[in-house]
Amino acid sequence: MPELGSLSDRIRAAIAPAHDTVERTPFAVAMASGRIDRDAYAAGLRPLLALHEGLEAALAAAHGTPEVAAVYDPRRMTRAPLLAADLAALGDVPAPPAADAAVDRLTAEFPEWAAVRPWALVGALYVTEGSRMGSMLLARSLAAAFGVRPEPGVGLDYHVAGIATRPADWQRFKAAVNALPLTPARAADVLGAAAVTMNGLVAMYAALPAGIVEAVSA
Repeated sequence: MPELGSLSDRIRAAIAPAHDTVERTPFAVAMASGRIDRDAYAAGLRPLLALHEGLEAALAAAHGTPEVAAVYDPRRMTRAPLLAADLAALGDVPAPPAADAAVDRLTAEFPEWAAVRPWALVGALYVTEGSRMGSMLLARSLAAAFGVRPEPGVGLDYHVAGIATRPADWQRFKAAVNALPLTPARAADVLGAAAVTMNGLVAMYAALPAGIVEAVSA
């Protein structure tokens, strides 16, 4: 467990209120309860794919900088292709314009971070890597909602890829973040970027319909 006051602890505290807000959105509640329909879920994948494409492009552009190189492993952390595979399996359903607009506003930040303060991308990456832990539970609930097994190739690649090593990978990632030799100003950039990313997700999730499938009485 990281020591109190570590950078990963500070990031977690900075994004906690927004994270709780995301989990209370109808879309997130429907996913977690295993009652979301396929089209509603697929509609959420398109803006999520745009987010990952934007972030991964920025991380690739900044990968030569020491802060990004120390924490970002593109072989394991590239997730846009997984979302593209899920869209191919489920059908490419358009998202509400407000969800797309929320992600567009967020991804517009990434090129500036990559060019001017690449260490800030660590905050955004913390948010997307942290979401993998929740994905371990969502894989089961979504599989139940769609009547499939939680395995690759059925529209759940984003959640199931790398699941066996995920807890250990998360601990290694946090250790790498905590070991970064950042000045207070650069650490503040990381915290700010994490908050901006999480708030962007709040806006995206709030714009997505729940698409709840009502339980059928016996």
